Amino acid sequence: MVKEHINAEDAYAPAWHFNQAVKVTEGTSMIFLSALAGHQPDGTLAESDVVAQAEAAFENMAKVVRAAGGTLADVVKTTVYVREDFLEHRDALRAVRSRYFTGDYPASTLVQVVGFANPDYLFQIEAIAVIG
Repeated sequence: MVKEHINAEDAYAPAWHFNQAVKVTEGTSMIFLSALAGHQPDGTLAESDVVAQAEAAFENMAKVVRAAGGTLADVVKTTVYVREDFLEHRDALRAVRSRYFTGDYPASTLVQVVGFANPDYLFQIEAIAVIG
């Protein structure tokens, strides 16, 4: 097994000890994306709105998958973490998701959490992609 650490230059730099993704190669490439928050490329967090943070997090996910040599069509699994009441934001978050995944949807898990390591986070997404 060959592991390659992936960090997209045009996404925010990890602030803690993790990589944005790990690519595992053996026949196909599996990319395991760390939970991505709603950071802008300069590292600042999107406004204090779960939808704005979700949009930025999906953009970051797309950039990291692209840096690993894939597209969002290669994403096979996502786990979404939302701090605020999901039912209140369900339609808006579905609209965001539908701009990034169209038709061939990945397996997905949604978890509402009490909080994140950064108290300003309202949304995070992690993913697994398979390329090749």
